[in-house]
Amino acid sequence: MQTFFKRLLQHRDDLSTLEKQVLDFFVQNPERVLQVKLDELSKDLFVSTATISRTCQQIGFQGFQDFKYALGKNKEQEEENSITKPSSFFPAHKKRFIKDLELTLSYIDENKIEKVANEIHQSTHVELFGMGNSLPPCVDAAKKLMLAGKICNAREDWDELKSVASIMGSNDLAILVSNSGETKNMLQFADILKDRNVKTVAITGRHHNQLQEKVHLSLHTHITTAYFGELDMCSRFPLSLVLDFIILAYLKKVKDY
Repeated sequence: MQTFFKRLLQHRDDLSTLEKQVLDFFVQNPERVLQVKLDELSKDLFVSTATISRTCQQIGFQGFQDFKYALGKNKEQEEENSITKPSSFFPAHKKRFIKDLELTLSYIDENKIEKVANEIHQSTHVELFGMGNSLPPCVDAAKKLMLAGKICNAREDWDELKSVASIMGSNDLAILVSNSGETKNMLQFADILKDRNVKTVAITGRHHNQLQEKVHLSLHTHITTAYFGELDMCSRFPLSLVLDFIILAYLKKVKDY
């Protein structure tokens, strides 16, 4: 459940002392959380049921039951997608990759792809924002667009990304690429870009995330959660796939012009 809890912990600095205590208990005792009712958990933590419910709302859920349901579904998915079982090691890899490919292709919206390609064509400068494992697809896409004659960058340094977001304008385009769509820094970039009236596009690996609510246009992929011990083995190729479709549509548009 590393990815699930990592996403939740990004909200920790925004919580009160009691709410931090509740969140820490969630992270450290997921099995207990799945087993108990709200009033029982309240007694375990020596906090009110209202504090627990408020904590769940602060980290993006409607309440405790909504959080508990998401936690259970995440646990089921993690067990289903386990790639450490010797008897199903390679079949599990193959099944995961095929699933990510097929579902991502099924999510492709040609109208949205054309809209993004058109925005690239009309923009003075294109900046791709990606962090961690989502950065390489951005670097690859930026190189392709540069070779096609479009001014485009994908930067690695967080401070540099923040500075770039702060100087972009209404004639520019920002493409924000994030598996979870919940990374705190990416959400901050999106807010800065919105304040500066920059056209924004999000490409994410999960549906119903905060990032998609902050941009003008959102595209989705499917990325299966997969860990080998503590190592994140989620493949980001679906993000590259969508970026390639966008670039191909852009190249066709340039040729038609």
